[in-house]
Amino acid sequence: MFENLKFAYLMHVDWDWIKQRPHFLYEELTKIYEVELYFIHKVIDSKAHYVRNTKASNGARKIKKIPFSGRFPILRLIERLLNRRLIKSVTLYDVVWITSPLLLDFIPAEIIKRKIVVYDCMDDFLGFYSGLTGSKKFERLWALENDLLKIADIVFFSSEYLRDKQLSTYKDISGRLFVVNNGISSELINKTYPAKLNGVKSINSKRLNLMYFGTIDRWLDFELILNTLQEFPDISFTLIGPINVRVPSHSRIKYVGPIPHEKLYDFSEEADAFIMPFNISQLIRSVDPVKIYEYLFFDKPVFVIDYEEIYKFLPFVHMYSNQLDFFKLIKDLQEGRLKSLNFKDKIEFLNKNTWSERCKQIVTIIEEVRV
Repeated sequence: MFENLKFAYLMHVDWDWIKQRPHFLYEELTKIYEVELYFIHKVIDSKAHYVRNTKASNGARKIKKIPFSGRFPILRLIERLLNRRLIKSVTLYDVVWITSPLLLDFIPAEIIKRKIVVYDCMDDFLGFYSGLTGSKKFERLWALENDLLKIADIVFFSSEYLRDKQLSTYKDISGRLFVVNNGISSELINKTYPAKLNGVKSINSKRLNLMYFGTIDRWLDFELILNTLQEFPDISFTLIGPINVRVPSHSRIKYVGPIPHEKLYDFSEEADAFIMPFNISQLIRSVDPVKIYEYLFFDKPVFVIDYEEIYKFLPFVHMYSNQLDFFKLIKDLQEGRLKSLNFKDKIEFLNKNTWSERCKQIVTIIEEVRV
């Protein structure tokens, strides 16, 4: 049965990065299979980006990443030598789960071809490097993903849009393809909190707080944020998460570093609404945002940019297409005109979209391939 399969679970993000799809699915898979965690760990890196996630259930093996190895072949060779014992150990497993083509810089495709290879395609990989289009580095990254898609027996996509985009980008995908959306932690939903979530604060409060949590990167629409601050003197923003770009300084923007996942509830109590102020791009269109599932649980209004993957969250979110739409949502929030949807309906929706439910879907697929 299920427990006989042994997994090598290879993550391209550090275990102590803010919790994302790879962390949650690893935790769920360990409830069913014997799973050994491997993750890329930068030898030299700022710890300011990290949190202390709960200890991996079976311990973890760190794949050492040295600076600038992505630029120079000789450094990639040195990396493989540093990690040679780890690389060899991957051959001992039945299933090799890979979260990014970048892992093929460490684990050669040749040594895992006879395994059940799962590629969990969680994002538009090349979309992170769109500024390099046409360069040798971009061609190398394209080749890495192309190689992974050639050897993968199963490819999971986090969204329909992402699947379709990858099918148009690569012509040699031979594995079985499935869409497995993101979700929400059952532990978050079921945890006992000190007080009931009670919706929006009184509109008489001096300043309304719009909150975002997630990675702070080039996809945030800082122009919209700054224009909102200029238009509404009684609005402030709280941005929570690791910062990867130069960000504007403003007296009504509060930047909070990354926080442990279990602390999200505490911060949610200070929010009047949650936001996802993204600039629309191919990268963003491919995203099934984990944060929206979590925003819904905190039972405050949610303002999100309009694109296809958001529609499944209706009627629980408020969508905007431009700055005027966003301003109108804020005015409606200030004046108490936003409809308050039944929290039980949100919970019913979320219970159908937990990471546990996603894992059940994954297990069924893996066992079918196994047979």
